[in-house]
Amino acid sequence: MMKDIDYSYEYKDDDNKYCYPGTNVLKNKLSIKDSEMLYNAEREFSMARYAALQVKPINGDFSLKHLREIHKYLFQDVYDWAGVLRTVDISKGTIFCLVQHIEAQFEIIHQWLKKRNYLKDVSDRVEMAKDLAYVLGEINMIHPFREGNGRAQRLYIEQLCENNGRFEVNFSFATQEEMLKASVDASVCNYEAMEALFLKCLIERN
Repeated sequence: MMKDIDYSYEYKDDDNKYCYPGTNVLKNKLSIKDSEMLYNAEREFSMARYAALQVKPINGDFSLKHLREIHKYLFQDVYDWAGVLRTVDISKGTIFCLVQHIEAQFEIIHQWLKKRNYLKDVSDRVEMAKDLAYVLGEINMIHPFREGNGRAQRLYIEQLCENNGRFEVNFSFATQEEMLKASVDASVCNYEAMEALFLKCLIERN
């Protein structure tokens, strides 16, 4: 399971709500105050939850609520705020969606998917790659959570493919560097790199 891109977030204000004072270590249920130890623990717990979701996915309508349920399930062992929208503005060069606009911006994507029948009718691989590139690029810029966005988003995309029934997506075919470039390009509405990434990762079912 690919780790989230390390964005090295910058904050408009101090992030004391989420981090232990004087550190960039996220407050967690395990009371771990070492960043490397937390990274390893978070990875182990989320991978176990991810594996469980491969067997029994979280059903939903691809709304923000659906994504929140995925995030909550993945990170419930580590963070009290799993599945809860972030309350701090974060940036890395480009500012991610301001907290007051997260729900409205996600609803735009949800309505876009709804009008396209949640991509159920897409049978062309190139078209599917373009649609998924747009959805992932936009959701990544919304960045609804304080941490764990990438893993939750990728599961959401995997479920979109499962819902279509003709494709599956294997993100292990892409490198973290490719995902980072695609995400950065998508932040300025250039989806070519993301489309190319999906063309590598999409598998047509027999």
